[in-house]
Amino acid sequence: MTTTPQDSGRSALDELRDAYREQLNRLAAERDAARRHARRAQAQADVARADLASLQSRVQELLTAAARHLPDLPAVEGPAQAELPAGDARALPAAPDAPEHDSAHPDDRPERSARAA
Repeated sequence: MTTTPQDSGRSALDELRDAYREQLNRLAAERDAARRHARRAQAQADVARADLASLQSRVQELLTAAARHLPDLPAVEGPAQAELPAGDARALPAAPDAPEHDSAHPDDRPERSARAA
């Protein structure tokens, strides 16, 4: 005599196993989406830092040129520093990349900006 129901063809253990797999698949999809989002955010932060450095450099060039033509303007030396407290000036940490067990998906590739390259 068996304890598994033969009428339905599926045991409670099979149903539990399927529900567990479904939950694992859902969690893996959420994890992958969060990683893609973190990579995009990191790429955007990199581009923003590059843009800021470019703007600071251009402002420095303009101030230097203006100081040459306007004798009353004090000379500006060295790059201008953003006036942020030391704690606010730190860089954002990169998102950790764990080895993935799924096949490569086009959305999983890190995004690169032409300006950041």
